[in-house]
Amino acid sequence: MAEDRPKYKLIFHDLVEGVVAGDNKKVMQLFESALVQPTSIHQLPSDIANFIGRQAELEQVKACLQQSTLTLQEKDPTLKKDEGFFPSASCLLPSALQGESLVKLCTLTGIAGVGKSTLAIHIAHQLQSYFPDAQLYINLRGNESQSQEPLVVLASFLRVLGIEDDLIPETLKERTELYRSLLSDKRALVLLDNARDEAQIRPLLPNSSTCGVLVTTRKQFENLEEATVVDLEVMTEPDALALLQHLIGVERSQAELEASKNLINLCNGLPLAICITGNTLGNQPNWELAEYTHQLADEQQRLAQLYLSDLDVRASLFLSYQELDTTAARLFRLLGLLTGPNFTLPLAVSLLDVELAVAKESMQYLVDRQLLEPVEEERYCFHDLVRSFARGQLAQEELVEERQAARLRVARWYLENSENFTKALNHQTCQALAQVLVKDKNQSLEAIEPNLLAAALNWFETERSNLLASLEWAYQAQAWDIVVPFAKSLVNFFETRAYLADWERTQLWALEATRELGNTQEEAQTLTNLGKVYFRQGDWGKTIERYGQSLSLFRELEDSHAEAMTLGNLANIYSQQGDWLKARDCYEQSLGSFIKLGDLNKEGQTLVNMGILYVQQGNKHKAVALWGEAFTKLNPELSEAQRVAKWLESMQDVTSENPHTELQANVVDREINGDAETRDAPDAEIGRWEDKGDEVESTNATPYQYRLGDIILGSLMLAIAISLIVLFLIS
Repeated sequence: MAEDRPKYKLIFHDLVEGVVAGDNKKVMQLFESALVQPTSIHQLPSDIANFIGRQAELEQVKACLQQSTLTLQEKDPTLKKDEGFFPSASCLLPSALQGESLVKLCTLTGIAGVGKSTLAIHIAHQLQSYFPDAQLYINLRGNESQSQEPLVVLASFLRVLGIEDDLIPETLKERTELYRSLLSDKRALVLLDNARDEAQIRPLLPNSSTCGVLVTTRKQFENLEEATVVDLEVMTEPDALALLQHLIGVERSQAELEASKNLINLCNGLPLAICITGNTLGNQPNWELAEYTHQLADEQQRLAQLYLSDLDVRASLFLSYQELDTTAARLFRLLGLLTGPNFTLPLAVSLLDVELAVAKESMQYLVDRQLLEPVEEERYCFHDLVRSFARGQLAQEELVEERQAARLRVARWYLENSENFTKALNHQTCQALAQVLVKDKNQSLEAIEPNLLAAALNWFETERSNLLASLEWAYQAQAWDIVVPFAKSLVNFFETRAYLADWERTQLWALEATRELGNTQEEAQTLTNLGKVYFRQGDWGKTIERYGQSLSLFRELEDSHAEAMTLGNLANIYSQQGDWLKARDCYEQSLGSFIKLGDLNKEGQTLVNMGILYVQQGNKHKAVALWGEAFTKLNPELSEAQRVAKWLESMQDVTSENPHTELQANVVDREINGDAETRDAPDAEIGRWEDKGDEVESTNATPYQYRLGDIILGSLMLAIAISLIVLFLIS
């Protein structure tokens, strides 16, 4: 199960120089600070230690959600208990046939700053014992321009529930079905914070009556008839006064009780405004409450043109902002540039263009005044109203040129970090990094390498919004020297996680940039990347167009290797379309180039692909001959081959009754144990199978190629040869 997986924290010491290109020390420092988040199903943010008020609403929500906590087995002991996060048979039946109601759903609504998220998180923590199997949390950011789409959220939830990337379906419907199956008959609580609308949350609702869902939103969802709606009002005067006294001290409040009551009235009972006001006073123990009340009233007049429901919050924010020193105030404004849900201290350093110690002091200053919230180790976030205020001050006080310069500093910072982290997403450079660590840590290469990959994926996923925004800033500023390498550094991540829209958009920016720079080599490579995107999208026309354009440029550059690779890509597409003649012509041209270049691995890979082409045409004998020739070209001692061989050995589909088990077993034995006789004579094994007269099933190779490509981290070579032989020869 997901919670049984080990937790990894990457720590690097005394690393050896000269392993990868670039500043090795900086690369290692990057990975040293990269915490790989444990695969966990307890995702709730931290609770507030001293929660005040809201007792009636709290009990109402808890009563609603506690109805979900009896499992189907407890309601009907005759049902069989399933183990782990796998669907029970009952989940395949409609709820009506099971005699069960829909998932218990409760929504907390109210204006900004009224405390919806704080109350929801507090309730969720109190209900953990009722929902022991999982507590899932996501900030849907429905009040922001870049809200979370259900397709992306479901992918995140599925990963947390233990589904590997290569098993996550592509479509919203399939992801929803898998998600609901995994939560079937499980005691799980799903907290959907800051929802935009019904369409955003419906795919995220489990269909099991043992699950509960808690939603926070500023809107009234009229089409969620099954939901229990709890509308949060502003705090009552006693609760608001108790909150203020908690922040500034009971004695101080009692000494100026009238002023205290005036303060909470000026804050209109909004918890956010009271917290900001109380924190400001808490940091100024010598201030008189009456004087501060007078200032707050004056600021209300000054901000009279602001939106009414935000009026008191903005007034309080402005007073807190006025108390900041110059550096902290500038950092506060510049952080308003960022679009992601949270950010790090090193990013603040690049924004301010100052030393780390200065930025750290300013960040802590903002946290102390509740203008920033720490969310985890060295990560911070804004409340959405505070972010809006920061952006307003940014527009008023920072010149356009200064904003532009700050954006480009951020873009360069993300470019540098992205180029370093993407090394862990490339098999060869990841191995190089891992080999350095083998010398320093008491772990094997096989144990360290996956941790590097996980650290990189975690960083890219966490920073995704800011990465896209900063690359777009560079594009808008026509900073082409940033755009080209930046977009290139994101390719591995977008391809791994199948973020096809992001991949396409950033590569189109890069294409324009390469043409503006007159960099034909990068233009050709970018066209190739676009071809890959369109291939993944299933748009054969655009794929052929982009590959054709890149082929022309590679020929113009006399880049024979890239030309041969592109011809192979085109051949694969023509093969998909059933255009055998064009496919064969491209393969033969590609093969000829690799022979001239002396690239045995690519030569062997091309022979494998040509064999697939003949399989698709029903020519088994020609395919077997090509595959036999391919084995003589490819290096059978590659580590990928051993991995795939072991994988083949464990394939559940290959049983002792299968007529091709002997072939599969011999291939596996040769690759794992290094049997020189059979390794040097692969044709003999294939010939023995051929003599049995079995027929090769002609089928589409694409899904298998993609699956295997994920398993061996994108390496094709001998691994594909072995796997495809088994896949196509097992009938």
